[in-house]
Amino acid sequence: MYSINGLRVRRVGEALAVVSPHALDVIERRDPQYKAISMLAEKYGVEALAVIVANALISYRLTLKGEEYWLEFASYFSKAGLPRTAQEIVSAFRGFLSESRGNRRLVEQKLLRIRRAAPLLEDVASDPLRYSDVGLLVEMLARQLRARRHEKTIVFAGKMAYYLFKALNVEVRGLERIPLPVDRRVALITVTSGIADADISTIVSRPDAAIEAWSEIAKISSIPAMRLDAVIWLPAAEMEKNLRRGLEYARDEYARRLVSYSGGSISWPSARKIASEIVYRFPPNTAL
Repeated sequence: MYSINGLRVRRVGEALAVVSPHALDVIERRDPQYKAISMLAEKYGVEALAVIVANALISYRLTLKGEEYWLEFASYFSKAGLPRTAQEIVSAFRGFLSESRGNRRLVEQKLLRIRRAAPLLEDVASDPLRYSDVGLLVEMLARQLRARRHEKTIVFAGKMAYYLFKALNVEVRGLERIPLPVDRRVALITVTSGIADADISTIVSRPDAAIEAWSEIAKISSIPAMRLDAVIWLPAAEMEKNLRRGLEYARDEYARRLVSYSGGSISWPSARKIASEIVYRFPPNTAL
């Protein structure tokens, strides 16, 4: 197990507390994954939920950037139509993965995962509005797959469901019950912010303490952990590469991206303050 620095948790939370609800909304709507979800929302409405959830469950070990992969997925299903039954869902994803450029690894393993989730996905397809309680969706997925609630693709499915309902102006419940999904980029931020003293791979494989820390940051900042994800994750693209050019350069790049994603709703001084807490140090004992 690794240790969590409580002082750093508080400092990061206080820095993020300046992000207004309006800025948060703008950042989410500028997320490339939100734009992909919006394509399906425009065509199918809430009925797109089942395929979106299914795709989230297999969004790992990708062969394209996540943003590009989700656009590929949205484009494919915009033309292919929506499956309804468990069998149709499995068959549809077999067809999609056979053509996908962005999801070419572990294909049979991923199809097995969809097969295991298919009974629940069929229920989602038949009554999508029931799962506007995204906390319920995450709980049911964890139960169906016999996985932990904080497993990153299960939590990610909750986030993508939230994006669909947001795009359709459907009220969402249960968001506060969903933790932050800890992928490699969030693990890197957890280290560079000084929140955790561990290497990135340890945090990815044992995320419990990091999840607790980010949940505390969510309380301090008054931003639900699931919504905090877009605020910290999007500006951190290419952070490892930027850190090779120095700490100040990486901070400036993070701040610049945060201002851009917020459409200027977050001022440069506020963004620079957030960046100074998120990019607080180099990752210890890590070759960048």
